[in-house]
Amino acid sequence: MKIKTKLVLMEMLSLLILAIVLVVASLQITINEMGKRIEETLTVAVEGFNGDVNYLRDDGSDIDITVFEGDTRSESSIENAVGTKASDVVIEKVLEGGKEFFDTNISVNDEAYYGYYKPIENGMLFAGKPKRDVDEFLKTIVSEVLLIAAIIYVICVVIAVFVSNSIAKRIKRASEQIVVLASGELGQELAKPVKNVKDEVDVMNNAIFDLHRELKDIITVISDEAKQLNSSNTEFQDRFTNITENVRNVNSAMEEIATGSTTQASETTSAGEQVADMADVIEQNSKNVDTLEETVKHMSELSDNADSILNDLVTINQKTLDNIEVVSEQTNATNSSAEKIREAVQMIQDIAQQTNLLSLNASIEAARAGEAGKGFAVVAEEIRTLSENSADSASEIEAIVQELLENSNKSVRKMDEVNGDAQIQLEKLTHTKDAFESLKSEVNAVSEASHGIYEQIVRLEEQKNTINGAVEQLAAISEENAASTQETSASMQLLFGAINDCKKETEVLSDLSKNLTEKTEHFRL
Repeated sequence: MKIKTKLVLMEMLSLLILAIVLVVASLQITINEMGKRIEETLTVAVEGFNGDVNYLRDDGSDIDITVFEGDTRSESSIENAVGTKASDVVIEKVLEGGKEFFDTNISVNDEAYYGYYKPIENGMLFAGKPKRDVDEFLKTIVSEVLLIAAIIYVICVVIAVFVSNSIAKRIKRASEQIVVLASGELGQELAKPVKNVKDEVDVMNNAIFDLHRELKDIITVISDEAKQLNSSNTEFQDRFTNITENVRNVNSAMEEIATGSTTQASETTSAGEQVADMADVIEQNSKNVDTLEETVKHMSELSDNADSILNDLVTINQKTLDNIEVVSEQTNATNSSAEKIREAVQMIQDIAQQTNLLSLNASIEAARAGEAGKGFAVVAEEIRTLSENSADSASEIEAIVQELLENSNKSVRKMDEVNGDAQIQLEKLTHTKDAFESLKSEVNAVSEASHGIYEQIVRLEEQKNTINGAVEQLAAISEENAASTQETSASMQLLFGAINDCKKETEVLSDLSKNLTEKTEHFRL
């Protein structure tokens, strides 16, 4: 689709939307204003009511008047309306609410009215205008508005087509100029620019003309410079090729010398490192022997301390066994005493039982004696109570003694177990003591061997120092030779790398020159 067609369609669509919005808005405003005017007219009609409901009809107006008694029409200029009732909405707002009411759609005898209600003393007054008359008037207004909108729309479309055609022509000219630039035909002349313009399309055409002129000048300069650059790059490549071959030969010779020096320095350094490692091992062994000597001394001291502690533990364990035996004897004595207490309690219980029988017999005899035996009966009752209390106390004592005996027996069993454990502990301590005696002998032997190793390491340290000095001097000389050779070789490597970089850069420049020439060939001057 061409730009002209797009512009016309876009403007037509915009104008159509604008026309619809204006028509709808104007109609809505007209309807609202019409409703307000009708409401004012009906209000005036109600206010001017003089008792005759046909006074407006007689004057040629289409407004009807109705008088309500309560919610029922009692008089009306509307045919067959007398006796009908008002709607629920009207009753609620006017009769019950006591307010004036206006509505645009009130049905009376199946005919729509614009209606206005006003409350009076015994009912309401109604003024109404048939809606069909208003609708006919609105249709006439709508038709006139639509006709005017259509005429204006056609005029605007014609103007839009004219403006779009003018814009499209200038845009087409700008597109043709851009196509000429894209094709590379810089030798083709473009349309002269228009002076003192403010239109964006004309400004774009003038800018394209200036771009064409500047691009033509730039391409001309680039083409000439690319040819000169290509010639210089060819000469540089030939010279760098010769320099590269010469440097490569020198570099090979230096690499062979550097390799020999590096190998010699490496072997000397390796020997020095081995001697140094041996020296470190000897030094570490010396430190280990010192540590071992100290450890042996410390172990000997710990062995003496452990032997003393074990002797103390044996003595304490023996005292514990003696104390356990004493506690066991005392526990057995306590058991014997508890048994004697239980026998005594048994005797008390027997006495209490016999006393209870005697008090019972005394009570029987007192009862037989009658009045003379009442005092004796009281004594007999006290004796019976005393015997029962004695029996209860004896039972409690017997329970306590029984618990004491059980606890004592448990203590005896525990003492036996502790005694057995103490015997086992004594045996373990004896074995441990013997083991520490053997360990002490072995520690003494290790101490003598450690002292002998220390003397041998001292001699080895002296010999190591002599060898290490000689190797270090030889390694220093070899490292100096290798370092000098490596520095020379590194310098040659750097020189060779710099020359290669320069050669690569010339190749890049040559490629750029070729690409630049190819690109500029697209434009024809």
